[in-house]
Amino acid sequence: MEYLEASDMPNLKRLGKAGGLKAGSSVIPSVTNVNNASVVTGSFPSEHGITTNYHYNRRTKSASEMESAEFLLKPTIFERAKALGLRTALVSSKDKVKTLCSRGCDIVVSAEKPEPAWIQQVGPKEGMYSADVNYWTFRAARQILKTESVDLMYLSTTDYMMHTYAPKEGPSLEHLHRIDKLLADMVDDHPRIELYLTADHAMNAKREGLNPALILRAQSIQSEAIPIIRDAHKTHHNNLGGACYVYLERIGDKAKAIEILTQTEGIEEVFDAKRAASEFHLHPDRIGDIFLLAKKDFVFGELKNNREPVKVRSHGSRHESKIPLLVYGTKVDMDKYAYNLDLTRRLVLRH
Repeated sequence: MEYLEASDMPNLKRLGKAGGLKAGSSVIPSVTNVNNASVVTGSFPSEHGITTNYHYNRRTKSASEMESAEFLLKPTIFERAKALGLRTALVSSKDKVKTLCSRGCDIVVSAEKPEPAWIQQVGPKEGMYSADVNYWTFRAARQILKTESVDLMYLSTTDYMMHTYAPKEGPSLEHLHRIDKLLADMVDDHPRIELYLTADHAMNAKREGLNPALILRAQSIQSEAIPIIRDAHKTHHNNLGGACYVYLERIGDKAKAIEILTQTEGIEEVFDAKRAASEFHLHPDRIGDIFLLAKKDFVFGELKNNREPVKVRSHGSRHESKIPLLVYGTKVDMDKYAYNLDLTRRLVLRH
């Protein structure tokens, strides 16, 4: 919301006035995979199973990115559309959104890893650490809508510019002003379009990092502290985020561990697994024994020390959960929309 309020985006704001625009909430943890999965399935993680960007398997004691559709337990909006005979497309700046969310989709395009045919149509591949990759994504989406028979499209951008620049900084203002124009071009192409717009998370500057595993180890408690933000785009966030799952070696240490972590400066909220699953609609089999949320300017990560100064813009906590909800082209009761996933949960698909 801070970026929307600070930026010169007259077209988006006009669409919001003509339809509906309000502040809503992302799913916690406020990270890409959890929220894209929630929007693309119209459900919470308790149903679709994506609880993190980086998943730890307690049985095998191994961890990996949660970026495959194999992890997804709920049908996608594309599968729902296909059952109705509708044709669909997904265009994403990040390849991981494609690999996680595109099941059942007819046309799938990734700006990070575009196929030669799309480079021919849209232009040369752009760097992931640039504003240009999002412009490429919008051009590809517009091309598909112009040349293909598509009933439903899911367009997802990357947040590199927000990781790098605060809302009022020049490059961010330029980026969002141009996105605003690209969005308006597509709406102008299709006067009867229905548009549903939201974000997977917000963004804040962080000044201090914590390593919960080392904090507990200093008190003779062995654990694995899994940072919820961890993926190939380390330049974005240095694998530092505002939420963390702690897997204890001995479950008997849980009460003591919760006490220690609750008293640690920088940790805002501490939940055992049962309460975390209930409060945040998380899948109980895919979270740790303890769930941590950081204060606004703190992050968790696999640091060399208990705590270290950091300089990064990142997300994951409650403080990055306020996001816009926009509906245009159809009449809805915006009071019924609270979460980003409500855009698809309440979407009526029709042939």
